[in-house]
Amino acid sequence: MSRKEGATSVRHRFENHDLETSGCGDLIDVTQDVRGAVDKSGVQNGVAVVYTPHTTCTVLINERESGFMKDFQDMLDQLVPAEGPYYRHDDLTIRTEGLDDDPHEFPNGHSHCRAALIGVASQSIPIVDGNLLLGRYQSVFFCELDRAKPRKVFIQVMGE
Repeated sequence: MSRKEGATSVRHRFENHDLETSGCGDLIDVTQDVRGAVDKSGVQNGVAVVYTPHTTCTVLINERESGFMKDFQDMLDQLVPAEGPYYRHDDLTIRTEGLDDDPHEFPNGHSHCRAALIGVASQSIPIVDGNLLLGRYQSVFFCELDRAKPRKVFIQVMGE
Protein backbone atom coordinates (compact mmCIF):
# COMPACT_ATOMS: atom_id res chain seq x y z
CA MET A 1 0.00 0.00 0.00
CA SER A 2 1.52 3.32 -1.02
CA ARG A 3 1.26 6.54 0.88
CA LYS A 4 -0.79 9.32 -0.63
CA GLU A 5 1.03 12.51 -1.35
CA GLY A 6 0.79 14.90 1.58
CA ALA A 7 -0.22 12.14 4.04
CA THR A 8 1.09 12.60 7.55
CA SER A 9 2.92 9.93 9.46
CA VAL A 10 1.74 8.51 12.75
CA ARG A 11 4.10 9.20 15.63
CA HIS A 12 4.37 7.53 18.99
CA ARG A 13 6.39 8.12 22.16
CA PHE A 14 6.32 6.21 25.44
CA GLU A 15 8.05 7.34 28.62
CA ASN A 16 8.31 5.77 32.06
CA HIS A 17 8.80 8.30 34.85
CA ASP A 18 9.93 7.03 38.26
CA LEU A 19 8.62 9.01 41.22
CA GLU A 20 9.27 8.92 44.94
CA THR A 21 6.18 9.92 46.91
CA SER A 22 6.24 11.44 50.39
CA GLY A 23 3.02 9.87 51.70
CA CYS A 24 -0.74 9.62 51.47
CA GLY A 25 -2.30 12.60 49.73
CA ASP A 26 0.92 13.60 47.97
CA LEU A 27 0.09 15.41 44.71
CA ILE A 28 3.04 15.48 42.31
CA ASP A 29 2.68 17.86 39.37
CA VAL A 30 3.74 15.98 36.21
CA THR A 31 2.47 18.60 33.74
CA GLN A 32 5.94 19.59 32.55
CA ASP A 33 6.87 15.92 32.09
CA VAL A 34 3.82 15.49 29.84
CA ARG A 35 4.60 18.67 27.88
CA GLY A 36 8.18 17.44 27.45
CA ALA A 37 7.02 14.09 26.10
CA VAL A 38 4.72 15.87 23.63
CA ASP A 39 7.59 18.12 22.48
CA LYS A 40 9.97 15.16 22.05
CA SER A 41 7.35 13.16 20.17
CA GLY A 42 6.88 15.68 17.40
CA VAL A 43 3.13 15.01 17.49
CA GLN A 44 1.13 18.00 16.27
CA ASN A 45 -2.37 16.54 16.58
CA GLY A 46 -3.21 13.56 18.75
CA VAL A 47 -3.47 12.61 22.39
CA ALA A 48 -1.28 12.25 25.46
CA VAL A 49 -2.23 9.53 27.92
CA VAL A 50 -0.92 9.71 31.49
CA TYR A 51 -1.35 6.42 33.38
CA THR A 52 -0.31 4.90 36.70
CA PRO A 53 -0.07 1.10 37.09
CA HIS A 54 -0.63 1.22 40.86
CA THR A 55 -3.94 0.35 42.55
CA THR A 56 -3.52 2.93 45.30
CA CYS A 57 -2.65 5.91 43.08
CA THR A 58 -4.56 8.10 40.65
CA VAL A 59 -3.90 10.64 37.92
CA LEU A 60 -5.88 13.86 38.33
CA ILE A 61 -6.30 17.08 36.42
CA ASN A 62 -7.00 20.05 38.65
CA GLU A 63 -5.66 23.41 39.77
CA ARG A 64 -2.17 23.71 41.24
CA GLU A 65 -3.17 25.80 44.24
CA SER A 66 -2.15 25.09 47.82
CA GLY A 67 -5.65 25.66 49.23
CA PHE A 68 -7.15 23.07 46.87
CA MET A 69 -4.36 20.61 47.62
CA LYS A 70 -4.98 20.87 51.38
CA ASP A 71 -8.78 20.79 50.90
CA PHE A 72 -8.42 17.62 48.79
CA GLN A 73 -6.39 15.91 51.54
CA ASP A 74 -8.91 16.99 54.20
CA MET A 75 -11.81 15.71 52.08
CA LEU A 76 -10.12 12.31 51.65
CA ASP A 77 -9.46 12.11 55.39
CA GLN A 78 -13.14 12.86 56.13
CA LEU A 79 -14.64 10.56 53.50
CA VAL A 80 -12.26 7.63 53.92
CA PRO A 81 -10.24 7.96 57.15
CA ALA A 82 -7.02 6.01 57.50
CA GLU A 83 -7.66 5.39 61.20
CA GLY A 84 -10.86 4.26 62.84
CA PRO A 85 -13.04 2.30 60.41
CA TYR A 86 -12.70 -1.44 60.03
CA TYR A 87 -11.32 -2.37 56.60
CA ARG A 88 -11.70 -6.05 55.67
CA HIS A 89 -8.75 -5.60 53.30
CA ASP A 90 -6.52 -5.12 56.36
CA ASP A 91 -7.90 -8.07 58.35
CA LEU A 92 -5.45 -10.88 57.62
CA THR A 93 -7.57 -13.33 59.63
CA ILE A 94 -10.18 -13.29 56.83
CA ARG A 95 -8.28 -12.05 53.77
CA THR A 96 -7.15 -14.77 51.37
CA GLU A 97 -6.46 -12.93 48.10
CA GLY A 98 -3.63 -10.73 46.83
CA LEU A 99 -1.20 -11.71 49.58
CA ASP A 100 1.77 -12.69 47.39
CA ASP A 101 5.04 -10.75 47.67
CA ASP A 102 3.77 -8.22 50.22
CA PRO A 103 4.44 -8.46 53.96
CA HIS A 104 1.29 -6.38 54.73
CA GLU A 105 3.04 -4.55 57.55
CA PHE A 106 1.17 -1.37 56.65
CA PRO A 107 -2.63 -1.55 56.54
CA ASN A 108 -3.86 0.22 53.41
CA GLY A 109 -7.53 -0.62 53.07
CA HIS A 110 -8.27 3.10 53.15
CA SER A 111 -5.89 3.65 50.21
CA HIS A 112 -7.72 1.14 48.03
CA CYS A 113 -11.10 2.65 48.97
CA ARG A 114 -9.85 6.16 48.16
CA ALA A 115 -8.54 5.02 44.77
CA ALA A 116 -11.82 3.26 43.98
CA LEU A 117 -13.78 6.34 45.00
CA ILE A 118 -11.71 8.62 42.76
CA GLY A 119 -11.54 5.89 40.10
CA VAL A 120 -9.01 7.49 37.76
CA ALA A 121 -5.85 5.59 36.85
CA SER A 122 -5.31 7.64 33.68
CA GLN A 123 -6.12 10.87 31.90
CA SER A 124 -6.23 11.51 28.15
CA ILE A 125 -5.37 15.02 27.02
CA PRO A 126 -5.84 16.23 23.43
CA ILE A 127 -2.89 17.66 21.52
CA VAL A 128 -3.67 20.30 18.89
CA ASP A 129 -1.02 22.17 16.90
CA GLY A 130 1.68 20.61 19.10
CA ASN A 131 0.14 21.88 22.37
CA LEU A 132 -1.52 20.06 25.24
CA LEU A 133 -5.08 21.35 25.52
CA LEU A 134 -5.16 22.00 29.24
CA GLY A 135 -7.28 24.78 30.65
CA ARG A 136 -5.68 27.93 32.01
CA TYR A 137 -5.51 26.64 35.59
CA GLN A 138 -5.27 22.91 34.89
CA SER A 139 -2.28 20.80 35.85
CA VAL A 140 -1.75 17.05 35.65
CA PHE A 141 -1.08 15.39 39.02
CA PHE A 142 0.08 11.98 40.13
CA CYS A 143 -1.74 11.35 43.42
CA GLU A 144 -0.43 8.99 46.09
CA LEU A 145 -3.16 7.44 48.24
CA ASP A 146 -0.96 5.05 50.22
CA ARG A 147 2.32 5.60 52.09
CA ALA A 148 5.60 6.97 50.73
CA LYS A 149 6.79 4.61 47.99
CA PRO A 150 8.69 4.47 44.73
CA ARG A 151 6.09 4.79 41.96
CA LYS A 152 5.76 4.96 38.19
CA VAL A 153 3.77 7.11 35.84
CA PHE A 154 3.65 6.26 32.14
CA ILE A 155 3.22 8.91 29.46
CA GLN A 156 2.22 7.80 25.98
CA VAL A 157 1.90 10.29 23.14
CA MET A 158 0.22 9.27 19.87
CA GLY A 159 -0.79 11.18 16.80
CA GLU A 160 0.51 12.82 13.67
